[in-house]
Amino acid sequence: MIKLLSPLSKREEVEDLIAAGADEFYCGVLLDDWRKGYTVSASLNRRQEDNSVLGTSPHFKSFEELKESITRAHSHAVPVRLTLNEHYYSHDQYAHLLSYVDRALEAGVDALIVGDIGFIVTLKERNIKIPIHISTAGTAFNSETVRFYQELGASRIIVPRHLTIEEITSLANDVSDVELEAFILNSRCANIDGFCTFQHGLADLFPDEETKKYYYNACMLPYNVSVYGDATKKIDPATKEKISWERQSIWSGLHIDDRPCGACALYEFNQIGLHGVKIVGRQNTTKKKIKDLTFLHTLRDFLSNNNPSKESFRQFSRNLYQETYQWPCLVFKCYYPSVLTS
Repeated sequence: MIKLLSPLSKREEVEDLIAAGADEFYCGVLLDDWRKGYTVSASLNRRQEDNSVLGTSPHFKSFEELKESITRAHSHAVPVRLTLNEHYYSHDQYAHLLSYVDRALEAGVDALIVGDIGFIVTLKERNIKIPIHISTAGTAFNSETVRFYQELGASRIIVPRHLTIEEITSLANDVSDVELEAFILNSRCANIDGFCTFQHGLADLFPDEETKKYYYNACMLPYNVSVYGDATKKIDPATKEKISWERQSIWSGLHIDDRPCGACALYEFNQIGLHGVKIVGRQNTTKKKIKDLTFLHTLRDFLSNNNPSKESFRQFSRNLYQETYQWPCLVFKCYYPSVLTS
């Protein structure tokens, strides 16, 4: 059965998240030495500083806390993966990074999630003994890219957010010898993660908290999407270009954390044997993480115990989403909008 991958950021929430349905954890660590050496935009693991709006942190503050959390998780046979998944690192950052890896190994992490090819090569040269998972920043669009990462030692690929369910299905059929993981809840990006060079950390430019929350990333700035070229030339509605343009145009007007969900796709993901689905939100409160896990765990149980048709699963999923989040299922908030018309 498909795994539920939960974010983790403090030891006190380990048991509660496992009770809610977490099969695996992923997490990050950010120490003072990194904070002092680099600006907030020079992210270690694609999360900046603490969220002043939520009053939470996406990071463990020490490897000692990480180790205790891993011990708790392992007592329930739940693995823990560490994120070192920025798009790229400078050479002078490698001393910090390799120190993090050594301390992570001592703490007992089960895998490293990495996006920078140079850093992946470095880990291979160091003959790291735990699995390497390729972050969505690795932009694995197709089977050839997946095989390239396999040659570098990767055992799992986290597929980019913008891939459609049909593209993920095709990829899964072509690369059955590697684990695939897809996003399912929260923080959707209108851009291609691995190609994004937007400046993050803009929130500090705004004094009030209400405005600040919309500008943690440049991705959240409002913008317009239009077709460049001959305005009189119509795009064929059946083409991928038309579909992509329409989706990007819709997403451009939405906050990336405005309740995005892809839960209906669990039906297809389970059919194709996807290893797991990832809940985004290392910075979220424990209460929010539990709610997300409970929602997906209930859906997975319904899928496993009732063998529903695709249509009945879709309806159950939409009803449960509205009941859980007090918000209707809407196509423009969907990670995989084709499921709403199929």
